[in-house]
Amino acid sequence: MNSFLKISIIFSICSCCITAQTFKVVVNRFDDRTDRIAKTEGEVKASSQVGAIAGRTGESSIGGAAVASGQASGSRLESEKGDLGYQAADIFTTQLVKTGKFKVLDANLFERKISELQNGDIVEAAKLIGAHYLLAGNISEAGVAEKGGSILGFGGKSVEGKVRVNITLTNTTTGEIALSETAQGTESQGGITLFGSDVGAKKDLGLLLSAALKVAADSCVEKIENVVGDLSKYPVECEVALNEGTVYLSKGKDDGIQIGDEFQVVGIGKKIKIGSKEIVEKIQKGIIKVNEAVQEYATALPNGITFAEGDKAVKMVRK
Repeated sequence: MNSFLKISIIFSICSCCITAQTFKVVVNRFDDRTDRIAKTEGEVKASSQVGAIAGRTGESSIGGAAVASGQASGSRLESEKGDLGYQAADIFTTQLVKTGKFKVLDANLFERKISELQNGDIVEAAKLIGAHYLLAGNISEAGVAEKGGSILGFGGKSVEGKVRVNITLTNTTTGEIALSETAQGTESQGGITLFGSDVGAKKDLGLLLSAALKVAADSCVEKIENVVGDLSKYPVECEVALNEGTVYLSKGKDDGIQIGDEFQVVGIGKKIKIGSKEIVEKIQKGIIKVNEAVQEYATALPNGITFAEGDKAVKMVRK
């Protein structure tokens, strides 16, 4: 057997073993519910000093972190650069994709679909663009606190960023919340104090909060992985069309479809009025079996079924 043929066989075997499937997820922009926080390190004080500032300006201190309600007159606190809600959506998107189990759909397409719906239902919008799950959440706490001190002009201190994130993962098929989770992330940056001057301290507290947010996101993503389960057993409904003796299904490997999967072909029947309610009859036409599946679509033989416009194919899930 020549080497080229050996390579071809090895490649074919490897290709057959690759059954990577990805859940399609929409990550909504997170709601940032935090108040305003200190922007520069010079604004961050020890807990006792923060309390004193809060007492003078009508602001509050939560867990040693400087927090302001709006821009109070005379306040020494400034708003943090950036929007943690947008950062959270970006960070969750990146971490979900890194697992190799999730495909994050276009957020702009998702927002356009929401605007098209009269009720603005975000779960329905996610379902309409083909998402299996909708991830949404909020940032309920974000702040920074300075820890440590100095003795005889020399010492060590750190600035700690803390972020609390709450998420919900909704199954777009059933509308049920598959996961509701709260996670907290902390990140510290150390430095030294030499005769009252800071040496090597981190100046960008925005980056510190982003790092803390990533810690919280990592914890949530790990739990999401454990909850979603096996995509091959996920219910799938897709459109079908017959072309030159081959049935094409509008979904493929990205939706968990594999060679050998069976689908019930369902046609649209007559309209039936029951009291004030009108329903559309569904006709079960027969079963087809997938003989080829790629990422975006799959194919099957017609199995003697007469296809019509509007027919659907529903995956038969074996328990």
